[in-house]
Amino acid sequence: MTGRSLRRPVLDLVGVWRDTRLIVLVAQTAAVYAAILIPFKVGIPIIPGFVELRPANAVPIVASLLFGPAAAWGAAFGNVIGDCFGTLGPGSLFGFLGNFCYGYVPHLLRGHLGVLSSERGPTPSSWRQIIEFMVICSVASMACALVIGWGVDLLGLLPFWIVVPPIFLNNFLMGVLLAPPLLFFLHPRVKRWGLLYEDIVRSEASLDPEALDPSTELRVEPEPGRGLDGSGARGGRSIQETRSTPSSHPSPVTRHHILSVENVSFTHTGAARPALNGISLRVRQGESVALMGRTGVGKSTLCYALNGLVPQLIPGRWSGQVTVNGHDTTSRPVWQQAGMVGLVFQDFEAQLLSTNVTMELAFPLEHLPQPLSPPAMASRIERALERVGLSGLDRRDPLSLSGGQRQRLVIASTLIREPALVVLDEPMTDLDPEGRRTLASLLASMRAGGTALIVAEHDPEDAVAADRVCVLDHGAVVWDGPPRLLFGDPDIPPWYGIRPLPLVSCFAGLKLPDPPMTVEEAWQVADAHGLMVAPDEAALHQEAVRKDAPVIIDAHKVSYEYQRGSPVVSDLSFAVHEGEFVAIIGLNGSGKSTLAMLLSGLNTPTRGRVLVGGRDTRTLGAGQLATTVGYVFQNPDHQIFAETVGEEVAFGIRNLGFPPEECERRVAEALDAVGLAAPEVRKLDPFSLTKGDRQRVAVASVLAARPRILIFDEPTTGLDAEQTDRMMRMLRRLNQRGHTIVIITHTLSLVAAHAARCAVMRDGRIVADGPTREVFRTLTDPQFAASVGLEAPSLTRCAARWGHTLLTVDEVRAALRKK
Repeated sequence: MTGRSLRRPVLDLVGVWRDTRLIVLVAQTAAVYAAILIPFKVGIPIIPGFVELRPANAVPIVASLLFGPAAAWGAAFGNVIGDCFGTLGPGSLFGFLGNFCYGYVPHLLRGHLGVLSSERGPTPSSWRQIIEFMVICSVASMACALVIGWGVDLLGLLPFWIVVPPIFLNNFLMGVLLAPPLLFFLHPRVKRWGLLYEDIVRSEASLDPEALDPSTELRVEPEPGRGLDGSGARGGRSIQETRSTPSSHPSPVTRHHILSVENVSFTHTGAARPALNGISLRVRQGESVALMGRTGVGKSTLCYALNGLVPQLIPGRWSGQVTVNGHDTTSRPVWQQAGMVGLVFQDFEAQLLSTNVTMELAFPLEHLPQPLSPPAMASRIERALERVGLSGLDRRDPLSLSGGQRQRLVIASTLIREPALVVLDEPMTDLDPEGRRTLASLLASMRAGGTALIVAEHDPEDAVAADRVCVLDHGAVVWDGPPRLLFGDPDIPPWYGIRPLPLVSCFAGLKLPDPPMTVEEAWQVADAHGLMVAPDEAALHQEAVRKDAPVIIDAHKVSYEYQRGSPVVSDLSFAVHEGEFVAIIGLNGSGKSTLAMLLSGLNTPTRGRVLVGGRDTRTLGAGQLATTVGYVFQNPDHQIFAETVGEEVAFGIRNLGFPPEECERRVAEALDAVGLAAPEVRKLDPFSLTKGDRQRVAVASVLAARPRILIFDEPTTGLDAEQTDRMMRMLRRLNQRGHTIVIITHTLSLVAAHAARCAVMRDGRIVADGPTREVFRTLTDPQFAASVGLEAPSLTRCAARWGHTLLTVDEVRAALRKK
């Protein structure tokens, strides 16, 4: 081997530790390898203390063919971790070296065996690939056996000739028998996610300014397998080089703007149309911009482009330029831009990584260019928690927090480095009204301090506080201007899938030049035009609470504790009648989701009992519960696991024993109900979809079982106005067909429009329960609203001035009249 040919593998092995994705693959390979090794340490030894029957030995070969040199490090460290559980000793050093070779040789040999090699993937599909695979397994197995045998013999522990044969045979047999099915299963998924070693290397080369001629434009060719609209966030791509005008320096306009987006286009791998299509956008220091539009129009993709995730880690075809503070976002690794651009994902839980709140916030501070002293770090963490309303939770495990509290924690971890540009992708989705007010106040103070804000948002009442609204449609900016111009005409926002402001809709008939957008403005307009709210009380529609119907869920003196001595639900009694539509509302952390899981039987109470259909949930099996109660989690990823959308929706009913024809009918019906009826949708990987689409898949998987009771934890999270309306119409239809519906939501306007009954929780107890109109009348009392941290919808607060409790736009519009 020449010096140059030897230098390449060495550089590849060292280069693993310079790429975050490869480091993660090292850790994952080591973890999987060790996890399978450990049980067999005691189970089936061949030479006790030295060689065991090791089915795990298929892992290094598979990982090597997929992840290249990352697998060598992973196999070596995984073997040492396994040795720590019974066989750690001097020979472990040679076990490290032998497994290193075992995990690296397949990568070196594939494609370099002359006539035996093919240019196709690593899966042994043809005779040539099968022969190549057998040769790779034998050479890799022998290399591992020789290194370990030589080392053990050198240490005087066992003779070389005793150790080598069993290691070789074990490695070879496990590789030949177990590696092929693993490769067939993993290769298409790893390729789809852009995590094949060659894809990662090409993506790194495409962004290395020394790797390409400076006058080249990157073209990243799509690969099959994205979501409904081509969105996603898993990395890797292939590139072509095409000549273009050099643009190594930012445009002069960036001296006046903190952000400049110049003619950016991006197409996700496998997508039929671009997610971003010639977008140009400039944002000044201290300016706040709301991004709006339907789900799938490119808002999240644009957010990812602002810190370099697109195109550095997300696969697709890219052109254009994004500069922040004069720096091109493709010129530096993403991690180096964290102090300049703070990004909160729509799927914020993907950003949590530590085991307690303090460590979560300490992590970004530990990577500051100028390290902070421990007292300074503690002070900044304390202040960050206070700013997002999480004081006193510093020792909690993030997974023990409510969804809204976890979202605020991620926001705090992003803001703690004080970036010049903060990008938030739907930050209000899981926040209660108090959390929304806290975040809005925090963002306002940041703007005053000069921080630029870009917030992707669906709620017009949050977007109206921005300086500008940019509406995206089909990947392009179709509106850019002050929010009052967009929301002043209630007919314009629906063109782009945006809900109009409710108060503007109420006063639309007056043809006002400057319609009211807030409650205070509505009162001023009413006074100026001599208007009042005087409804015909007899005409107000209010479904009666169905207390005459049988009780289908009965929680009696229920308490539940995640940690001993800290009840999340405390001595609570709550009954749901058959056919009711009930909403449970309250602050983040008030116990709503825990109560819902108790009502569904997913959790059993620490004290008290829950009866579903008259039977204690402790005695009901999983199959009985599945056909009685359907539960949709707040985070759809907590219940999605199948390879395709179709399999996900069919999984439950297949396990309940329904025949194939009935399963097919129910899957089609459920997917149609949630707006995913297109045939191609069934074949997609659910984890390649947007969060809103994954939410719909989760709902469909529950609907397929046709349970009598349906419990939804934040069913409209991540959905735009049109999807939200579709979802709520679906719930209404199900309720009209006899299903009992229980929803947990922070969107009180949905409660007002759809729920006949409403229960308010605080500190693990129900403090108000009754017909929705009566509960909302209570919420207009400032003292009670403050005590539960909630706020009635703007329509209800507006009408409360005249002593009436109105719930919908139609009710307020009909009640407006001259004094």
